Amino acid sequence: MSEEPVSPALLFERDGSMHVIHDLAVTSELVEDADGVYEAFDALARPMQAIGSPGAVRFVLASSESEGSEVRKRVARYYSAWVARHGHMPPEILDIREFVYAVANDEVTE
Repeated sequence: MSEEPVSPALLFERDGSMHVIHDLAVTSELVEDADGVYEAFDALARPMQAIGSPGAVRFVLASSESEGSEVRKRVARYYSAWVARHGHMPPEILDIREFVYAVANDEVTE
């Protein structure tokens, strides 16, 4: 698969928390260990896999198929579990790329 993932990326933990990587070019600076990534999706809602050794982690596409409905479910879980107390609601945007951008720009840091 020669296609590259598109920024921004949404990373989800097992507990439903979410992290955003706004620019995938700096992944190795933000992700310490590829094995520590539970789920990740690019701006087009395509699943990604973290690869590489510590300090040299990068993402590759696990599939070229968009999993928009899965990303929306993960985002809804994140908002209900982590963000609702801050008064934020998931964006209501149909286009998946615009949706991911809106979510990335609405990230709440604890």
